[in-house]
Amino acid sequence: MMIPEDCITPSGHAVIFETERLVVRAAEEDDVDLFYALWTDPRVMRNVGFPKGLSLTRDKLKDRLSRQGESEFERILVVQLKNTGEGIGECKLSRPDQNGIAEPDVKLLPRFWGHKYGVEIWRGLVDYQFTHTECATVQATPNVNNIASIKMQEAVGAVRVGEDVHRFPESMHDYTTTVHHYIYRLGRTDWQQGAPV
Repeated sequence: MMIPEDCITPSGHAVIFETERLVVRAAEEDDVDLFYALWTDPRVMRNVGFPKGLSLTRDKLKDRLSRQGESEFERILVVQLKNTGEGIGECKLSRPDQNGIAEPDVKLLPRFWGHKYGVEIWRGLVDYQFTHTECATVQATPNVNNIASIKMQEAVGAVRVGEDVHRFPESMHDYTTTVHHYIYRLGRTDWQQGAPV
């Protein structure tokens, strides 16, 4: 699926969807500072196993942003405030796997935590997954210590169905930690029957 030509912000960015307060658009090379701030922040990245944040340079980030696919499912997406245009974080959509499970994701800069932006964007992601793909289930794997992410899942009607531990390869052990996480799922039928999305 390609991004429609008519879905462009005044600054030239492709809009994927909007919520009441937020715009989700395709990331571009000029978003490098936002992603650098987000991905190097230990408060954000410890929940996914990088307690010191990612070790990367702006140049490597810029290169990554310049080599994205055309589809919204192959791009990193920026979450920005509708009223100011300020970038507050990132999200991604997910193509369903062979079992029909899609795993979108969202990360926000810490100064924007506590305003329910996460719930708002997650609702938008869930809706987009069910209306633009054939996925049967949207799945998320919040860190067991990430209470805000857990509440975000429950706010949209997702149900905890298990837990697991993600271990990084031994070659990455110097800068990663094991991630103990829950597994939350929201099925298409529950969503269609009026789950709070």
